[in-house]
Amino acid sequence: MIVRRRTWFYRLAGEQFAHAITFKAPLTATRVRDALRKTVGVPLELWGRSAS
Repeated sequence: MIVRRRTWFYRLAGEQFAHAITFKAPLTATRVRDALRKTVGVPLELWGRSAS
């Protein structure tokens, strides 16, 4: 099952707390990882947040 979300939480290596990132359109985890890799680095953990 492919999950698409607009709001994602990620944590980078060495960080204690997670950061939130929101996109205009729903994206899959693979697309979010690619976007994060280009901007802030490789995420250690990634969670999607549902709209409800």
